[in-house]
Amino acid sequence: MARILILAGDGTASDHLDYAWLRMLEEGHAVTIAAPQARPLRTVVHQASAGEYIYTFERQAYPTPAHAAVADIDPAQFDGLLLPGGRAPEYLRLNPACLAIVRHFVDAAKPIAAICHGPLLLAAAGVSGRTMTCTDDSAPEIVDAGNRFVEAQGPSHGQPDHVIDGAIVTVRRRPFHHVWIREFLGLLAARGLHRPGALHPGKRIMIVAGDYTSGGQLLYALDRVREAGMEPVLVSPDRKRIETVIDMREEGADYDCERLGFWAYPDGTLAEARPEDCDGLLLPGWRAAEYLRTMPDCQRIVRHFVDGGKPIGAICQAARLLIAAGVSGRRMTGAKVISGEIAMRNTYVNAGGNAVIDGNIVTVSGRPFYHVWTRAFLDQFAKAEVTA
Repeated sequence: MARILILAGDGTASDHLDYAWLRMLEEGHAVTIAAPQARPLRTVVHQASAGEYIYTFERQAYPTPAHAAVADIDPAQFDGLLLPGGRAPEYLRLNPACLAIVRHFVDAAKPIAAICHGPLLLAAAGVSGRTMTCTDDSAPEIVDAGNRFVEAQGPSHGQPDHVIDGAIVTVRRRPFHHVWIREFLGLLAARGLHRPGALHPGKRIMIVAGDYTSGGQLLYALDRVREAGMEPVLVSPDRKRIETVIDMREEGADYDCERLGFWAYPDGTLAEARPEDCDGLLLPGWRAAEYLRTMPDCQRIVRHFVDGGKPIGAICQAARLLIAAGVSGRRMTGAKVISGEIAMRNTYVNAGGNAVIDGNIVTVSGRPFYHVWTRAFLDQFAKAEVTA
């Protein structure tokens, strides 16, 4: 087990922080999120303007705990540092305690991984003479600090998807969360602090989503599948852009108004979907399940995986898709608001933060247990490979 520190604050990108925090928990590492104050952080959704990442608009995302204040952190107690982006690094770099923490990791050559605006903290801490990448609008500061900027937009642009210089890995931005964490875990492994997880190259995972799917759940699923070396196949009722939502009721609040979350782009429609070409099924939740369950093609897809004994992972309200596809006599969990629906034909289990596994079906209650959901789902493949 490694001890991982994450520097964050209000304005940190929710997708970055979620993936860093929950992936470290999934790996069994001890994680501390440190911020100027130890309180829930107001994270944000940063979404590109239409067409290209020219400018972003910003919306409130999930509250995420800061476990400690940066002034109380002893960096010598930690093995690795993660620097998520968003706008928080713009002001965190003015905090002397933050800079002292970053300098400790740099001087000690401990693993550091920064994404998006995260490298601003490296530049402000005096890092120079290195090769890095970052979001384009942070590049001038990186260069002014005496570093070399590399445009790393990924293989689709004929470029790398990350840059490693010594113990520092930098990644441009979404959709490379999986690269950011994969390479950070590689740096830990090189120091004997991490045993690389299993990869499943060649496996294809179908993900069913639509408007009003939880933005946090969908992005985590896509990133985790990619990090495992698998190919996600995202299907939706239409080929249009999926508009996900952020809702504080995922955090247990009694009431909240939904906010527009992240955009996602499907690979095809439910009608076009060929589940026979895929090896597993992930079902993110929230309100999309209310209407997806009524669609015959969605029911067809789910039944294929149920009947074929292929791994299925459902979270939050996505258990409704299983019920609509005729699943009965199983043990399941899900969001409390659908516990009665589950209990009508299945056995509802109040599992807290644990996964409920019944045959090939994994169910999890909801946020913040994304990591429990994907770990239990991916374990199904690992077990099959051991017994094969």
